[in-house]
Amino acid sequence: MKHFLIFIILLTFIACNSTKKPKKEEVKEKNTTTISSAIEASNSKELIVKKELNAYLKELSTFNTDAIVDMTYPKLFDVIDLDLYRQYIASMMNSTDIEIKSYESKVTKLSPVTIFSNATKFAQVDYESKIKIHLLNKKLYNTEEKINFLYDALIHKYGKENIRVDIKKRILSIKKSEKLLMIKEKDKKWKFLGDNSKYRQLYPNFLPIEIWTLINK
Repeated sequence: MKHFLIFIILLTFIACNSTKKPKKEEVKEKNTTTISSAIEASNSKELIVKKELNAYLKELSTFNTDAIVDMTYPKLFDVIDLDLYRQYIASMMNSTDIEIKSYESKVTKLSPVTIFSNATKFAQVDYESKIKIHLLNKKLYNTEEKINFLYDALIHKYGKENIRVDIKKRILSIKKSEKLLMIKEKDKKWKFLGDNSKYRQLYPNFLPIEIWTLINK
C-alpha cells in the first residue's frame, strides 16, 4: 500500500507509448526553486495579478501546506475533504521514500482579467513545471523491470519527451504543462484552482456559473 501511494504521487507530478529502457542522463543534485514568467505586465492591475500568481507558484514549489490551502479557492473544499488534501500535499515533503530535488515553473500565458457583474474577477493561467524526484528508498523500484514499469506509466501519462530517468542516481526528471484558474471574489483575496480534467468533473458542483460558462466556450 505504501509503494502504491508513492506510485500515485509520482504519476500526479510526474512522456506516448514505449517499452524502451529509460534514458540515462547526468543530473545535478541541487535543491533549487525557480519561478519565471514570459508575461510582461502593462499596467498596475496586471502587475498585481502577476505578483499574486508568482506568490502562489512559489508556495506550490515549496509544498507549503498551510499557504497552499489558504490560497486555494475555498469552495473546492465543499466537494473534497480538506484533511485529505492537506495530507496529500504534506506527503510530498514528509516522505522517507522520495525527495523533491528541485522544482521550476514558468508562466507561458496569462489571460486578461474578466470582471463579472457581481465584481468577481477571473483569469486563466498556462504554465510549465519541471520537477526532479529522488527515489530514496532503495527497495522502491529496485529492479530494471520495475523501473521500466514506472517509466512506461509516466510516458503514457505525460509524453516520452517529458520524462528522463537517471537510473544510477535514481532521479526522475518530469516536465508537464499545467493550468490554473485565478478567482477574486468581491472584497476577498485572489484564490487559485488547478484546472485539469479531474477538477473539471467537479466544477459544476461549486464553481460560479459565470466562470463555468466562460471556460466552456
